[in-house]
Amino acid sequence: MTEIIEIKRKEFVVIEKLGDHSYKVERKGKLFFLKKYEKKEDFQKFVDHQHRLKITAIDIPKVYLFDKNQMISVVDYIEGPTVFEMLLKEDIKDELIYKALLSDEWYGRREKIRLDFMPENFKFYNGKLYYLPFTYNGFESNYNFINKDFRYWFPTKEFANYVRSKGLEFDSNRVGNEYATNKQMALIAVKYYM
Repeated sequence: MTEIIEIKRKEFVVIEKLGDHSYKVERKGKLFFLKKYEKKEDFQKFVDHQHRLKITAIDIPKVYLFDKNQMISVVDYIEGPTVFEMLLKEDIKDELIYKALLSDEWYGRREKIRLDFMPENFKFYNGKLYYLPFTYNGFESNYNFINKDFRYWFPTKEFANYVRSKGLEFDSNRVGNEYATNKQMALIAVKYYM
């Protein structure tokens, strides 16, 4: 039997359950990501954060609707693998991904916010890098993106350890020469960092 979730007199057909309270849903041939919030403060945080992110230049999935009474949000479903899933298969070849990532970090710094830059929080689709979790923290002046989170976007020791911490396999042969990797990161940063 098909499960239907109704929000503000709009019906969404559940295609797939993605987590405890998350669903891939469809309405009129269009796919959406639907999330039910357990706590009012978590839902309010989503509302506040999506509004602030929407006015920055950081690409986020478009919010289709949210319902304060049911504490549900519905946003565009972004197709394809996360950057983390891409990195599990091969190194990133498309420099547009790095350009967008470094741009997001710059806009976040300008807005005094820090995104969660782990690769599983992003999808690259139709030439845009989408930030999926709609959450951020306050920006810390001593935080250095290039020396910390940027390293998880390359086949580094940090990325390999991170993959293994999730119980997944990672081919150690993919971890490149530290000097060569640092050089590649520096060249990309110089090219695209604002």
